[in-house]
Amino acid sequence: MNLIDSHCHLHGDDFGLPIEPVLTAAWAAGVGRMITVGTDVANSRLALEFAVAHDGVFAVVGIHPGEDPKGTVADLEKIIGAKPAKLIGLGDIGLDYHYGQETRAEQIKLLEAQLDLAAKYDLPVSFHVREAFADFWPIFDNFSGLRGTLHSFTDGLSNMEKGLSRGLYISLNGILTFNHQPELDKVFATVPLENVLLETDAPFLAPKPHRGKINQPAYVRDIAAALAAKRGKTIDEIAEITTNNAQKLFNMVK
Repeated sequence: MNLIDSHCHLHGDDFGLPIEPVLTAAWAAGVGRMITVGTDVANSRLALEFAVAHDGVFAVVGIHPGEDPKGTVADLEKIIGAKPAKLIGLGDIGLDYHYGQETRAEQIKLLEAQLDLAAKYDLPVSFHVREAFADFWPIFDNFSGLRGTLHSFTDGLSNMEKGLSRGLYISLNGILTFNHQPELDKVFATVPLENVLLETDAPFLAPKPHRGKINQPAYVRDIAAALAAKRGKTIDEIAEITTNNAQKLFNMVK
């Protein structure tokens, strides 16, 4: 078994579990590599430090939409420009209107500035888009050569197809195991497996049968098993396909 957790937040003091047992549990479950994702400039520095200090962990850096940036895009570029070890992409970046659109203009400006970095440094992107696709697609289409994944995808078939038509991957997580939205079930049933990544978004969104617990990379195995059952595949087949996808997108060393 060779699985990759393509999006989690392992670094920082607020993860909620001792990290060494978490990593050991991941490896025992067949999750050999994990991508820990920054949410602002300071947090991104922590992500890189954590990745360098731990085998099998890589880092993605960025400023999350709608959050206090705790640094500027210029500060973020200084990190990227230094070409630190184990930096493999940009994220969690995008648009999030779930709590309203009061920060819409600021979010769009922040996203565009970070997409400039993605294009300049040829980095794949983990996109966070929630209730904001109408604004997201025109912005995305203003840039050429972007590649990435729609992290924690919970939208419908239309936006799935728009993502696929632009060469994006679709990242699935524990929501797969407890979803009650028929339209999203159609996504899980039809998204081409060659375009799927698996993630936990740990410590959030623990899958069944771990609901109520702190999520962790080991639970990628449960997500893979649920997807295998939905698609009539073995868990080994799902692992092989999604791992190859993650390696291809993030240029991860095997």
